[in-house]
This record gives sequence, C-alpha cells and structure tokens, in this order.
Amino acid sequence: MDQQQIDTTLAITQAMVDELTDYLMGDSLYRQLMVKTAGGVRQPKMTLGALLENMQSLEDEQVRLSAEQRRQTAAMGERIAVARASFASQWGAFLRRELKALLDSWRWYLDDAARDDAARERYPQEAHIRTRIELVQAELADDPLAAERRRELSQLDATLRPMLHGSGYVGPRGSENRYPAGRAWWLYGRPEKGS
Repeated sequence: MDQQQIDTTLAITQAMVDELTDYLMGDSLYRQLMVKTAGGVRQPKMTLGALLENMQSLEDEQVRLSAEQRRQTAAMGERIAVARASFASQWGAFLRRELKALLDSWRWYLDDAARDDAARERYPQEAHIRTRIELVQAELADDPLAAERRRELSQLDATLRPMLHGSGYVGPRGSENRYPAGRAWWLYGRPEKGS
C-alpha cells in the first residue's frame, strides 16, 4: 500500500472500530458508513470480516506505518479484543451469518464461472470473496456451529480446483508475500473454459 492507501485504510478502520459496539448490539449484517478521508468521502460497508481484513492489512504494513499510526493500530486492536470478549455470542453470530453470505456469493460466482466467459474474466476481482471466507472461517475455527459451513467450503473448493489453470498471482497487487500459494492457492491461476 502507498501512504494514501494506508491513511484511507486507517480512517475506515477507525470508523469501523468506533461503530463496533453499536454494530454488535444491532441486527444488520451490513452497516453503511461514511468516512472522510484525504482522498474524499468513502462509503464502505462494515462487517466483522471487513474490519478484520483491514486490521490484517495494517498489521502487514507495520514497517511503513509511522509511530503514531502503529499506536493507533494497536489501540484499535485492543478495542476489537474488548468487543470480541464482551460480545462473544454476538461476535460469533455475526461471523457465522457473514460466512454464510460469503459462501452463497462464492457459490453463485462459481456457478457462473463454470459456464460464462465474462464471469471467468472477472475472477481476479471475485477471488476476494474466497480470501474473505478464509479470514472469517479462521476466526470461527473453534466454533462448532460453523462446522457445516466448513463442509460447504470444502465442496466449493473441490469445484474450483479443477477449474483453475496457470499459476500466475491474481490477488491484490503487491500482496504476494501476504498470500503465498501454499496458503492462498485460489489466488494463483484462473478458471478456464471446459474445466
């Protein structure tokens, strides 16, 4: 990330952290935010997966963060940990709902990619869904209520693997170290026709 992307990610993540308690006390999976950044007003949709993904991005950029930005990131991490512990049942429930929504989206995309050239062309953009699934699923690793969703993901992965060809990285630019092929195999290759 360049400095403007870091600043934008920090601003959006801070807004999500500031909304976290209200989000967890509500019942809507998606919370629309308006965040003023140096690049203009952004309107991200907040979910726990989006928040965790932003935190992961900031932690991956620690060497590029200023001392103040590292302090801000650490403080946000502490607030997230408090919310996770204080609202444990809500935290789990929201993550399970998000995982189901992500798996549904991913299934629809894979169905389209199996028969449509345009869908296959969109794979680099759509693969982000699978990456978010991995993050949310890791957060739910010890949750027995998410076991069925883990089985669904295994089935979807079994559908995707034979479709992927090549080994070129299709994930976020400059993030190859964050997503190595052994851990994020779905970001290496593209679905091909007739697979």
